[in-house]
Amino acid sequence: MSELGEITVSIGALRGNAEALRALVAPSRAAFVVKSNAYGHGLSDVALAIEPIAAMICVYAIEEALTLRDDGITKPILILGPVPQDAISDALAAKFHLTLWDTHAYLQAITSAAHKLHATANVHIKLNTGVNRYGLEPSDLPDALETFCKKPELHIAGIFSHLASAEEIDSPYTEFQRAQFVRALDASHALLDASGIQPTRHLAASAAAMLYPQTRFDMVRFGIALYGLWPSSAVRAAMTDAGLRLQPALAYTSSLAAVRDVVAGSAIGYGGTYHAPRSMRIGVVPLGYADGIPRLLSNIGAFLVDGRPCPVVGRVAMNATLLDLSNAPQAHPGSPVTLIGQDGDNEVTADDWATWSQSINYEVVARLPERLSRRFLQA
Repeated sequence: MSELGEITVSIGALRGNAEALRALVAPSRAAFVVKSNAYGHGLSDVALAIEPIAAMICVYAIEEALTLRDDGITKPILILGPVPQDAISDALAAKFHLTLWDTHAYLQAITSAAHKLHATANVHIKLNTGVNRYGLEPSDLPDALETFCKKPELHIAGIFSHLASAEEIDSPYTEFQRAQFVRALDASHALLDASGIQPTRHLAASAAAMLYPQTRFDMVRFGIALYGLWPSSAVRAAMTDAGLRLQPALAYTSSLAAVRDVVAGSAIGYGGTYHAPRSMRIGVVPLGYADGIPRLLSNIGAFLVDGRPCPVVGRVAMNATLLDLSNAPQAHPGSPVTLIGQDGDNEVTADDWATWSQSINYEVVARLPERLSRRFLQA
């Protein structure tokens, strides 16, 4: 390994997860979300791996969509976030699907760009059913459709919303949001029928698709589950009992850069937050919070050295993390370190990091820097 740290991603795990998720929701179609560098796994390589299984690829930003087109993705791409007005023409030229939640300036920008290009804009109308970020109010959908249907530059390819609490086993709010979505669709049914429009309806992401089958509609947007990670421990327990198996696709490894002996009472790391309780050996991992290791792992987390759990001691620094090597007495500079992944009978997971850092597995993997080397394994 020439880098100080390396991320490996299993193509086999990604494809296995994608196939299992597609089968779970059939006959609904499966879209896969690769925003934010594919949740830290590597944008284009992930998209290319799962493209044959996907009905659609979802990203957040136009830059991601353009990269995917340049790298050979031909499936429809939905941009979930706003596209800057000066980039809308590029989006239309590439035939991306755009998210539309506006009946004023953004609508005008899209239709003007489409008119100039003699193109048709594929849009997915987003409804705000309760997350209160982007989206038209559900009660406004019929009037908005009246406006949109008069625009020859628009093709209404989809209507969708996003759920706030679907990772909870018993979530009245999820049912409230689903009902909001259904009421809006029902109120617009006659107009859609009269206009000959059959938009793809999509509401569920990973958690809802698993726990609430009634939210699947025509298509499901799978994000975190594609990568073999569960939306919550409750979802994991429920779906494991139901027989769904997912395989984490990502591992993060390094090697010890230095090993030193310290005497009892020695202060370890910045601020002296850890003092050696006895004479001990300390290993230096040449990675820190600049490399995606949360500073909150200080004196809490553990990595595997030679397959043995070795606790983090002292504060995680920008470019170094120190380990107590008591469990790995033969460790030396160059010994392998597994930050996330399995080595022998032991494993450190993104969920472990999330627990230690009071976060969620989404944040753990999404914040792994893009500059880190990523190697893609077919197995």
